[in-house]
Amino acid sequence: MKNILAGPRVTLAVPQPEDFDEISDWYTAGEFLRNLDTAPARPLSGEELEQTYRNIDRNTEFYFHVRSQEDDRLLGFITLYNIEWSNQIAQLAIAIGDPSDRGQGYGTEALNLILNYGFNELNLYKVCLDVIATNHSAIAVYQNSGFEFEGTNKLAVKRDGERYDLYSMGLFAEDFQPRIKLD
Repeated sequence: MKNILAGPRVTLAVPQPEDFDEISDWYTAGEFLRNLDTAPARPLSGEELEQTYRNIDRNTEFYFHVRSQEDDRLLGFITLYNIEWSNQIAQLAIAIGDPSDRGQGYGTEALNLILNYGFNELNLYKVCLDVIATNHSAIAVYQNSGFEFEGTNKLAVKRDGERYDLYSMGLFAEDFQPRIKLD
């Protein structure tokens, strides 16, 4: 039986307690935080991050750590959350932590793995996400994976005294075409 959580280069894995200290280091980088979320940037300790993970609603959120197949190194995290089972819809969030790991295809592979999991294992109909208009690299990855723009929350995000749009994007199960080889 195939491992639906493993691709050619990354695995979607169970979070390990020691991972959260590394993720905490990512939370000290302003660029990481400001692209991840619209909330104010705030560093979090490994303990706080682990506690947040322990408190997620396991009925409506599927949270994984993205690990390298080559050396089992932590690359990031990805989650399907706010799942509305009656509507078969979920929100998606993804982050690749170390800047040197971005632009290497890890995010695209992890995204395709979680979409395959969501559509074919969880039987979701649609996956949605929000992305800040200035996060051009993430937008390109989402579009390359089949997401389409569905709306704009005009000037919804304020950064450094400037206002930016927040895009809503979505992908339907019937439109999902994996961009990686899924075994």
